[in-house]
Amino acid sequence: MFSSSKPNNKKKSKKSLFKRIMAWLHLWLGLASGIIVVIVSLTGCIYVFENEIKDCIEDWRFVKPQKEAFLLPSQLVSIADKKMKDKKATSVTFGGKDEAAIVGYFVEKKEESEKGDRGEKGEHKKARKDVANNQNAKGKSELKAQSNEKEKGEKRKGGRRQGTFISVYMNPYTGDILHVKTFTRGESPDFFRWILNGHRALWLPYDIGRPIVGVAVLIFVVLLISGIVLWWPTKWIKSIIDKSFKIKWDASFKRVNYDMHNVFGFYSCIFLFFIAVTGLVWSFGWWSKSLYWVTSGGKPLVENRESAKSDTTHVTAFNITTADKVLMNLKKENPQAAGIMISIPAKPADPIGAFVYKQRHTFYNMDRYSFDQQTLKEISIKTPFSGKYIEANIPDKIRRMNYDIHVGSVLGLTGKIIAFLASLISASLPITGFIIWWGKQKFGKKKPAAKSKVATKAIPASKLKNITEQEVAV
Repeated sequence: MFSSSKPNNKKKSKKSLFKRIMAWLHLWLGLASGIIVVIVSLTGCIYVFENEIKDCIEDWRFVKPQKEAFLLPSQLVSIADKKMKDKKATSVTFGGKDEAAIVGYFVEKKEESEKGDRGEKGEHKKARKDVANNQNAKGKSELKAQSNEKEKGEKRKGGRRQGTFISVYMNPYTGDILHVKTFTRGESPDFFRWILNGHRALWLPYDIGRPIVGVAVLIFVVLLISGIVLWWPTKWIKSIIDKSFKIKWDASFKRVNYDMHNVFGFYSCIFLFFIAVTGLVWSFGWWSKSLYWVTSGGKPLVENRESAKSDTTHVTAFNITTADKVLMNLKKENPQAAGIMISIPAKPADPIGAFVYKQRHTFYNMDRYSFDQQTLKEISIKTPFSGKYIEANIPDKIRRMNYDIHVGSVLGLTGKIIAFLASLISASLPITGFIIWWGKQKFGKKKPAAKSKVATKAIPASKLKNITEQEVAV
């Protein structure tokens, strides 16, 4: 006799369609972007403490404090220019009383087309340039054309200046040169520049690597959202809550790995979300504009690529002592400033730029000025980064905070530690997630279905024999 009720071999899924879709996305997007997320996260861990590590290993960054006043920018530049010979300084940076001053230089990389154009000899090209420079009547139009070409070139290079950066570290009290540091973005960079190249472009050419990283980080944001959906407890009872918030360290490896993926992922998700969202600002222009639009309540981002200009009707050559006046005025207005940087104009139209840093190793709380190099009149230009931080509106302040939020320095050392730990967890998530997926594959083999265990009652041998005889008779 058979039972009237048929066994249901197919187990009904307890997950909703939405959760199943989230699980599918979480799995395959995680597998697709995992290795990139690991690289970006690990390099981010290291880069977070760049300044702190450099403070420990680069002793030329510090000097013994003295009662005397710092030397003026003109004095430091004069000493540094002699050391660098034919190069011209582009900036002077002053820090605290125990920090070295830095005279900066930038040697722009010449394009290959400037070295020779279709077999044109260098002498002929130089002569042609000299003639062009002497044509005063066409000077302005040619300068504009050159500027447009330069902008196009910068766009081809990802908007980054190509060339060599040189920093001359000097004792601000005596003018003694302590160290000369040189680096080029793509050629033999220092350790932290190498780490940054990996973080932003996977050590690939910048125009190739940056979009790849951007897409991977965008996928990572989706993974964070889908991860929270999958993590969310079905019932808020003690047994389920313990599994969601605690790691059972004394369990099997598979269970501990699963708990690490779920629990660590949950605790770090909010920090990783902000790190990822701010990082995408440097990857996609549309994301940068959209984020500003959201934070400003619907206002567009003003991206004024045109820099401030000095009055070129003045024919007087720039005097470096003008930078001294700018520094003295800013120090008087900002006696508690952690640092001040003065940019030195290279052309008649270039202004004197000035950056006043209110906190050490922090960039958002910074005032940025532009002054006419002849009259010292302040020149205002509308961008989120111009002017005083305290006078900026809320969306502009948020945009200024973008880098400091990304590395955690907006909360000081505590924020950096949080960013470091969150990035470390971020690097582990693709690994623990892969182990979970690989364990479910059962190494490509299906285990035999478990036999259903039916409770049976012991039957005496004599009765069993009678039953067997009856079955044979049938």
